[in-house]
Amino acid sequence: MKILVISPRFPYPLEKGDKLRLYHQLRLLSDNFEIVLVSLSDTKVKDSDLEHIKSIVSKVYIFPLLKFKIAIRLLFGIFSNKPFQVLYFFNKNYKKKIKEIIENEKPDIIYNQLIRTAEYSREFKYFKIIDYMDSFSEGMRKRLDNSSLVFQMLYKEEYKRLKKYETEIFNDFDKHSIISEQDKNTFAKEIKDKLKIVPNGVDMNFFQPLGTKKIYDISFVGNMGYRPNIIACEYFEKNILPLITKENKDIKIIFAGARPHSRVKSLENNNIFVSGWMEDIRDAYDKSRIFVAPIFTGIGQQNKILEAMSMELPVVTTSAVNEAIGAQPEKEIIIADTEQEFADSILKLLKEPEFAEQTGKAGRKFVQDNYSWDYQSSKLLDLFSINF
Repeated sequence: MKILVISPRFPYPLEKGDKLRLYHQLRLLSDNFEIVLVSLSDTKVKDSDLEHIKSIVSKVYIFPLLKFKIAIRLLFGIFSNKPFQVLYFFNKNYKKKIKEIIENEKPDIIYNQLIRTAEYSREFKYFKIIDYMDSFSEGMRKRLDNSSLVFQMLYKEEYKRLKKYETEIFNDFDKHSIISEQDKNTFAKEIKDKLKIVPNGVDMNFFQPLGTKKIYDISFVGNMGYRPNIIACEYFEKNILPLITKENKDIKIIFAGARPHSRVKSLENNNIFVSGWMEDIRDAYDKSRIFVAPIFTGIGQQNKILEAMSMELPVVTTSAVNEAIGAQPEKEIIIADTEQEFADSILKLLKEPEFAEQTGKAGRKFVQDNYSWDYQSSKLLDLFSINF
């Protein structure tokens, strides 16, 4: 059987959550299917990255998204009712070319990753699956808080468009997946009852303790150009760090990840180091004692939390983040929802290394039992109606 996959981004390297999700899904599906990948890309794809993906799939088609054309689409999008992030990735000429590819390839299944690619296939009479991944409308709704008046107006409009569009396209697809129960529950009952939860997994063999010398007390990892991560870094520096330095002036923190925003870069000081892109992100995890993620505005499943837990790092994060993960508080994960709770939890873990070690080991076991890719593969294959 053949699957034609349409993705809004080329799925390698793995510096964003949607790319990580698709990459591992392609890897798992390729054991049982022939995969044809059609990827849009707003950045140049390196030859080495292309060759890596070609080792997994049978064919790759890449459609570059030019910045000036994106800008034009977004400008005229004011007069549209479609979400701006759908318009960002949609190109009429590419739709014609993708139609030709579909007609030539004659896939058994078309798999659209994210609602951002729905316009490329929604009217075709093929068996189609769409991966919503996250509730994008809910993510946009959460952005309304702590935003300027201008951005509130923009986010409110995008929220309304997303909410309508997520429902509108539902019946154009035969099957539908989403990453967590938390995201599923933001949809209307008639939709959420049909959504299949397909979580992300973690490569347990890759994300394991390396025994590196500890340089940092705290790490936070992620795409540092992503708004919830930017806000998390700022919240840590402004609200948590002053409480910690009252007791530990020399505490060392690393903010690691691709595309650090200027707002994140500006946080560097005697305590905080902003690394930017790292060839092996495990270095950031393994060189630190604690992973801290004060995320209040994100959606979906936080891959970095599971990766840190898999590396046996004790994790301190919010109840909102853990709602999508389901780890046992104070045993497998530490929950903090206020700046004082974060500071107290961090200081306790630093002062009590045995407690920190126990939490880290319990966290890794939790990930092994619930989020290894081997464990998740059956859910992914079930989405494609395959039983082995």
